[in-house]
Amino acid sequence: MSLKLFQIVAIMLLLFFSIYISDFRNKKGMRPLLNSRILFILKIFYFIPIFIYLYVIFNLTQILPFSYFGLIFTFVGTLLVVKAKFDLGKYHTWAGQILFSTRVITGGIYSFIRHPIYTGIGVFMLGGVMIGIHNNPFSALETAVIIFFVILIQLFLIISAAKESIFLQDKFGKQFMEYKKQVHAFLPFRKYNPAEDFN
Repeated sequence: MSLKLFQIVAIMLLLFFSIYISDFRNKKGMRPLLNSRILFILKIFYFIPIFIYLYVIFNLTQILPFSYFGLIFTFVGTLLVVKAKFDLGKYHTWAGQILFSTRVITGGIYSFIRHPIYTGIGVFMLGGVMIGIHNNPFSALETAVIIFFVILIQLFLIISAAKESIFLQDKFGKQFMEYKKQVHAFLPFRKYNPAEDFN
């Protein structure tokens, strides 16, 4: 694959990824799972990782084997986010928020992972780091700040997932607990089997 084609594919993946994770609408019945100030700050800084990724891609000078692995990770992350958003349908909200009228989605990608959007974001970001690791256009200090920012986003996603699970457990009780018992939050260890709920 030529450098130009690699850059085009990477940018197209970023475009799809960005479109599908974005949902800033204030839907009726939506409530924050986290402090509203934290959500506001995260929304302000939402575009920073996107610009960093674009900057890295535009400044690539060579494609190394590790770069291809990074591209595969960004593809898998995008695929997870797109599939999860389709499976969630009208219940999709921006990270850190939930609709009070939501329900437990156990089909599609949700039969393998409880939080596939958060997983997809993490996998995509890991792919971006892998692409940039050997083509790093930043100084040591800038790199440290970027790594700190990536860790911060991951912590935010983990905390959001935990708060979401608490909300769903309170709202749906045993139904959610049985689902949670079978399906890991971020890793596809096993598929959900509703028949096991009655055993």
